[in-house]
Amino acid sequence: MSLAEIIAAQQDKLSDADRRLVDVLLADKAAGSFLPAHLVASKAGVHASTAGRLARKLGFSSYRDMRGALQDTILADLDASVRVRRRLKRAEGHSLLGSVIEGEISALAALPSQVSDADIVHAARLLRDANTILAFGEGHASSLAEIFVRRLVRSGYGARHVGHADWQAADALLSLTAQDIVVVFVFRHASPGASRVVSYAQTIGATTLLVTDRHAGMPVCDTQLVAARGNEGEFHSLSVPMAICNTLILELSRTDHGRSLAKLAKVDTLQRMFRERPD
Repeated sequence: MSLAEIIAAQQDKLSDADRRLVDVLLADKAAGSFLPAHLVASKAGVHASTAGRLARKLGFSSYRDMRGALQDTILADLDASVRVRRRLKRAEGHSLLGSVIEGEISALAALPSQVSDADIVHAARLLRDANTILAFGEGHASSLAEIFVRRLVRSGYGARHVGHADWQAADALLSLTAQDIVVVFVFRHASPGASRVVSYAQTIGATTLLVTDRHAGMPVCDTQLVAARGNEGEFHSLSVPMAICNTLILELSRTDHGRSLAKLAKVDTLQRMFRERPD
């Protein structure tokens, strides 16, 4: 659900002060999504603490999270051409390649402040303890999910990739058990397919893990790794979530008592066998 939909669903619970805050936020979503709580409260003519209380009434842990949800709403409304034009505009007069590299470095440098080492250790433990890993992603997220599964398999883990919420997903979910984990990748837009997969997994007791760049409108999973992929409203790559996946693979190799390393060595042996020319 978008922030506007969440507000509409909770309308009866809002006070007059809450509604004044909502009016300020939604009057200019672009501006409101970046204003700190005290400035929004000042514009609405209410006490600064009202912003935090409104956020909690709407189901957010803080005003910052609610503001992130509003930012998600704005970004979802921007089509690809707008986002590419913004990136090109920012690179005017400079090297385009240099601009892209600068953006990637900036996004990656911000990752540790959003996903901690403890988050990685916890998520890797969930993967390590699962019988089977099901990775789901649609669109660009499907490509990342597929690469992640390939690396998991080469590290000795039973994993499967699902890239469409159709018969393929149904076939994959058929054998899912409470001892398995479902990893869903969702970027920029909400994914009804991902929500359905997570919902089914939860009904049978399977663990769920979400990797996303969104603060709202996402399926609620047991563990969530949330990190921005770059400057808001611009063209984004998969470098940040790829870094998360690579770190999870490395954490598995560090902690699974040689399981990953032994399988990787076997993969190398098999690859050499297929590279050899027959006598």
